[in-house]
Amino acid sequence: MLWFQIDRLTLFPNSLVLFEEGRTVSVSRSHIPPVEKQDFLHCTHIDYLKLLRTTQPHISFSAMQMKQSQNSVINTLYLEGGRHHTILPLQMFGQRWGALAFTIFGNTAKGLSEQNLSRLKLLCEIWLSHWQHLMLARNLQQDANSMHSDSDKLLLLSKRQVSVLRLLCQGLSAKECAEQLHLSHRTIESHKYRMLDKLNLESHNELIQFALRNGLGLQEMPV
Repeated sequence: MLWFQIDRLTLFPNSLVLFEEGRTVSVSRSHIPPVEKQDFLHCTHIDYLKLLRTTQPHISFSAMQMKQSQNSVINTLYLEGGRHHTILPLQMFGQRWGALAFTIFGNTAKGLSEQNLSRLKLLCEIWLSHWQHLMLARNLQQDANSMHSDSDKLLLLSKRQVSVLRLLCQGLSAKECAEQLHLSHRTIESHKYRMLDKLNLESHNELIQFALRNGLGLQEMPV
Protein backbone atom coordinates (compact mmCIF):
# COMPACT_ATOMS: atom_id res chain seq x y z
CA MET A 1 0.00 0.00 0.00
CA LEU A 2 2.85 2.37 0.80
CA TRP A 3 4.51 1.69 -2.55
CA PHE A 4 1.29 2.44 -4.47
CA GLN A 5 0.33 5.28 -2.07
CA ILE A 6 -3.01 3.62 -1.36
CA ASP A 7 -4.69 4.56 1.92
CA ARG A 8 -7.40 1.91 2.21
CA LEU A 9 -7.85 -1.38 0.36
CA THR A 10 -10.74 -3.87 0.43
CA LEU A 11 -11.20 -7.32 -1.14
CA PHE A 12 -14.77 -8.31 -2.02
CA PRO A 13 -16.08 -11.82 -2.81
CA ASN A 14 -18.17 -12.47 -5.92
CA SER A 15 -21.25 -13.27 -3.84
CA LEU A 16 -23.95 -11.11 -2.28
CA VAL A 17 -24.51 -13.77 0.40
CA LEU A 18 -20.83 -13.77 1.40
CA PHE A 19 -20.79 -9.97 1.31
CA GLU A 20 -23.79 -9.76 3.65
CA GLU A 21 -22.04 -12.24 5.97
CA GLY A 22 -19.14 -9.80 6.18
CA ARG A 23 -16.72 -11.96 4.18
CA THR A 24 -14.61 -9.01 3.10
CA VAL A 25 -11.04 -8.09 3.97
CA SER A 26 -10.15 -4.44 4.49
CA VAL A 27 -6.91 -2.79 5.58
CA SER A 28 -5.99 0.87 6.09
CA ARG A 29 -2.76 2.75 6.61
CA SER A 30 -2.06 3.92 10.16
CA HIS A 31 -3.26 7.51 9.62
CA ILE A 32 -6.52 6.40 7.97
CA PRO A 33 -9.52 5.21 10.02
CA PRO A 34 -10.55 1.60 9.29
CA VAL A 35 -13.84 0.78 7.61
CA GLU A 36 -16.71 1.07 10.08
CA LYS A 37 -19.74 -0.87 8.88
CA GLN A 38 -22.19 1.36 10.75
CA ASP A 39 -21.05 4.31 8.62
CA PHE A 40 -22.42 2.50 5.56
CA LEU A 41 -25.66 1.06 6.98
CA HIS A 42 -27.71 3.73 5.21
CA CYS A 43 -26.13 2.92 1.85
CA THR A 44 -27.67 1.00 -1.03
CA HIS A 45 -25.11 -1.78 -1.26
CA ILE A 46 -26.64 -3.44 -4.33
CA ASP A 47 -25.72 -0.46 -6.51
CA TYR A 48 -22.11 -0.64 -5.35
CA LEU A 49 -21.95 -4.43 -5.80
CA LYS A 50 -23.03 -3.98 -9.41
CA LEU A 51 -19.91 -1.88 -9.94
CA LEU A 52 -17.78 -4.75 -8.61
CA ARG A 53 -19.04 -6.92 -11.46
CA THR A 54 -17.89 -4.56 -14.18
CA THR A 55 -16.53 -6.04 -17.40
CA GLN A 56 -14.20 -3.05 -17.77
CA PRO A 57 -10.54 -3.36 -16.71
CA HIS A 58 -11.31 -0.94 -13.87
CA ILE A 59 -13.65 1.85 -12.75
CA SER A 60 -12.17 5.00 -11.21
CA PHE A 61 -13.76 8.00 -9.52
CA SER A 62 -12.11 11.39 -9.13
CA ALA A 63 -12.84 13.63 -6.13
CA MET A 64 -15.51 15.54 -8.06
CA GLN A 65 -17.12 12.33 -9.33
CA MET A 66 -17.20 10.91 -5.79
CA LYS A 67 -18.80 14.09 -4.45
CA GLN A 68 -21.48 14.16 -7.15
CA SER A 69 -22.05 10.40 -7.34
CA GLN A 70 -25.59 9.07 -6.87
CA ASN A 71 -24.02 5.88 -5.50
CA SER A 72 -24.40 6.19 -1.72
CA VAL A 73 -21.29 4.10 -0.96
CA ILE A 74 -19.07 6.24 -3.21
CA ASN A 75 -20.57 9.42 -1.79
CA THR A 76 -20.03 8.25 1.80
CA LEU A 77 -16.38 7.51 1.01
CA TYR A 78 -16.05 11.11 -0.17
CA LEU A 79 -17.61 12.41 3.07
CA GLU A 80 -15.03 10.34 5.00
CA GLY A 81 -12.25 12.15 3.18
CA GLY A 82 -11.68 9.88 0.20
CA ARG A 83 -10.65 11.79 -2.91
CA HIS A 84 -10.02 8.93 -5.33
CA HIS A 85 -11.62 5.48 -5.57
CA THR A 86 -10.89 2.63 -7.97
CA ILE A 87 -12.50 -0.79 -8.43
CA LEU A 88 -10.48 -3.61 -10.03
CA PRO A 89 -12.37 -6.82 -10.94
CA LEU A 90 -10.38 -10.01 -10.28
CA GLN A 91 -10.52 -13.18 -12.38
CA MET A 92 -8.78 -16.55 -12.42
CA PHE A 93 -8.84 -18.81 -15.49
CA GLY A 94 -11.64 -16.71 -16.97
CA GLN A 95 -13.84 -17.05 -13.89
CA ARG A 96 -14.89 -14.00 -11.90
CA TRP A 97 -13.61 -14.24 -8.32
CA GLY A 98 -14.49 -10.85 -6.84
CA ALA A 99 -12.96 -7.41 -6.84
CA LEU A 100 -10.41 -5.20 -5.17
CA ALA A 101 -11.33 -1.61 -4.32
CA PHE A 102 -9.00 1.05 -2.99
CA THR A 103 -9.38 4.62 -1.81
CA ILE A 104 -6.84 7.44 -1.63
CA PHE A 105 -7.49 10.19 0.92
CA GLY A 106 -6.40 13.85 0.98
CA ASN A 107 -7.04 16.78 -1.33
CA THR A 108 -3.85 16.09 -3.31
CA ALA A 109 -4.92 12.51 -4.06
CA LYS A 110 -4.31 11.27 -7.58
CA GLY A 111 -5.21 7.98 -9.15
CA LEU A 112 -2.72 5.30 -10.15
CA SER A 113 -1.23 5.21 -13.62
CA GLU A 114 -2.36 2.45 -15.97
CA GLN A 115 1.00 0.77 -15.45
CA ASN A 116 0.62 0.74 -11.67
CA LEU A 117 -2.98 -0.43 -11.94
CA SER A 118 -1.76 -3.37 -14.02
CA ARG A 119 0.95 -4.10 -11.45
CA LEU A 120 -1.54 -4.00 -8.58
CA LYS A 121 -3.97 -6.28 -10.40
CA LEU A 122 -1.16 -8.72 -11.18
CA LEU A 123 -0.13 -8.83 -7.52
CA CYS A 124 -3.73 -9.54 -6.51
CA GLU A 125 -4.07 -12.34 -9.04
CA ILE A 126 -0.76 -13.87 -7.91
CA TRP A 127 -2.08 -13.80 -4.35
CA LEU A 128 -5.37 -15.33 -5.53
CA SER A 129 -3.52 -18.12 -7.34
CA HIS A 130 -1.47 -18.83 -4.22
CA TRP A 131 -4.61 -18.82 -2.05
CA GLN A 132 -6.40 -21.25 -4.38
CA HIS A 133 -3.36 -23.53 -4.36
CA LEU A 134 -3.39 -23.57 -0.55
CA MET A 135 -7.12 -24.33 -0.50
CA LEU A 136 -6.65 -27.19 -2.97
CA ALA A 137 -3.72 -28.60 -0.98
CA ARG A 138 -5.75 -28.42 2.24
CA ASN A 139 -8.75 -30.17 0.67
CA LEU A 140 -6.55 -32.91 -0.78
CA GLN A 141 -4.94 -33.43 2.63
CA GLN A 142 -8.37 -33.63 4.26
CA ASP A 143 -9.47 -36.20 1.66
CA ALA A 144 -6.30 -38.22 2.26
CA ASN A 145 -6.86 -38.12 6.02
CA SER A 146 -10.48 -39.15 5.52
CA MET A 147 -9.49 -42.11 3.35
CA HIS A 148 -6.85 -43.16 5.86
CA SER A 149 -9.41 -42.92 8.66
CA ASP A 150 -11.94 -44.93 6.62
CA SER A 151 -9.37 -47.66 5.99
CA ASP A 152 -8.72 -47.96 9.71
CA LYS A 153 -12.44 -48.11 10.45
CA LEU A 154 -13.02 -50.79 7.82
CA LEU A 155 -10.73 -53.10 9.78
CA LEU A 156 -13.17 -52.93 12.70
CA LEU A 157 -15.84 -54.80 10.74
CA SER A 158 -16.13 -58.58 10.62
CA LYS A 159 -16.23 -60.41 7.29
CA ARG A 160 -19.95 -61.02 7.77
CA GLN A 161 -20.58 -57.32 8.43
CA VAL A 162 -18.63 -56.37 5.31
CA SER A 163 -20.78 -58.79 3.31
CA VAL A 164 -23.94 -57.24 4.73
CA LEU A 165 -22.68 -53.73 4.04
CA ARG A 166 -21.74 -54.62 0.48
CA LEU A 167 -25.28 -55.83 -0.25
CA LEU A 168 -26.89 -52.84 1.47
CA CYS A 169 -24.70 -50.57 -0.63
CA GLN A 170 -25.98 -52.24 -3.80
CA GLY A 171 -29.50 -51.15 -2.89
CA LEU A 172 -30.79 -54.36 -1.34
CA SER A 173 -33.21 -54.19 1.56
CA ALA A 174 -32.48 -55.90 4.87
CA LYS A 175 -34.93 -58.66 3.90
CA GLU A 176 -33.18 -59.22 0.54
CA CYS A 177 -29.78 -59.27 2.27
CA ALA A 178 -31.11 -61.89 4.67
CA GLU A 179 -32.27 -64.08 1.80
CA GLN A 180 -28.91 -63.89 -0.02
CA LEU A 181 -26.85 -64.57 3.10
CA HIS A 182 -29.28 -67.16 4.51
CA LEU A 183 -29.72 -65.14 7.68
CA SER A 184 -32.75 -63.78 9.47
CA HIS A 185 -34.00 -60.25 8.90
CA ARG A 186 -33.37 -59.51 12.58
CA THR A 187 -29.71 -60.62 12.26
CA ILE A 188 -29.18 -58.23 9.32
CA GLU A 189 -30.67 -55.34 11.32
CA SER A 190 -28.44 -56.26 14.26
CA HIS A 191 -25.34 -56.20 12.04
CA LYS A 192 -26.41 -52.84 10.65
CA TYR A 193 -26.75 -51.19 14.07
CA ARG A 194 -23.48 -52.69 15.26
CA MET A 195 -21.73 -51.24 12.20
CA LEU A 196 -23.20 -47.81 12.89
CA ASP A 197 -21.85 -48.03 16.42
CA LYS A 198 -18.39 -49.30 15.40
CA LEU A 199 -17.98 -46.70 12.65
CA ASN A 200 -19.42 -43.88 14.77
CA LEU A 201 -22.03 -43.06 12.13
CA GLU A 202 -25.49 -41.62 12.68
CA SER A 203 -27.71 -42.96 9.93
CA HIS A 204 -28.26 -45.53 7.19
CA ASN A 205 -27.30 -42.91 4.57
CA GLU A 206 -23.95 -42.25 6.28
CA LEU A 207 -23.32 -45.99 6.36
CA ILE A 208 -23.98 -46.27 2.62
CA GLN A 209 -21.73 -43.27 1.88
CA PHE A 210 -18.96 -44.91 3.91
CA ALA A 211 -19.38 -48.11 1.90
CA LEU A 212 -19.28 -46.26 -1.42
CA ARG A 213 -16.11 -44.38 -0.45
CA ASN A 214 -14.45 -47.70 0.25
CA GLY A 215 -15.51 -49.43 -2.96
CA LEU A 216 -18.04 -51.77 -1.37
CA GLY A 217 -20.69 -50.78 -3.89
CA LEU A 218 -18.94 -52.83 -6.56
CA GLN A 219 -20.29 -56.32 -7.05
CA GLU A 220 -17.85 -59.10 -6.34
CA MET A 221 -16.67 -60.95 -9.43
CA PRO A 222 -17.41 -64.69 -9.39
CA VAL A 223 -14.36 -66.86 -8.81
